[in-house]
Amino acid sequence: MKILLLLLLLWNFTLVVAQSESSSFRQITGVLVDENKRPFPGQNVIILGTTIGTQTDLEGKFCLTIPTNFDVFISLPFCFDQITRRIATNDSYLCLKIGKGKRKSRKAINQWNLMSAKEKNKLTSFFDSNVYITAQKSYCQSN
Repeated sequence: MKILLLLLLLWNFTLVVAQSESSSFRQITGVLVDENKRPFPGQNVIILGTTIGTQTDLEGKFCLTIPTNFDVFISLPFCFDQITRRIATNDSYLCLKIGKGKRKSRKAINQWNLMSAKEKNKLTSFFDSNVYITAQKSYCQSN
């Protein structure tokens, strides 16, 4: 009986830990379009400071798994020009319009540069963790 109780407590603890780990991530979706709302398929979308990224599909849509409590910066190496955007903790969908007068990279790059090395290292180690690698498999699967 004691062994059964111990196993139930252990199983319950495992569920709580798994829920808290998975709740530390969220899905961010978006679309990359030009000023006429035509999609840009096959473009890279990379999380700045990491090697993690994705590509836009035929409709210009993309999906990334990111931490819940961190602002994240994404980079789009687009036509020999790097476009950078900030994803705030309350963002869930981005419509990125690329074209004349649509680039806001300078502000995002300045914000990225103002982040301390400690913050950047924390973010990078978060993306390199086994917890992230496991959580990444459960997000963005339907896109």
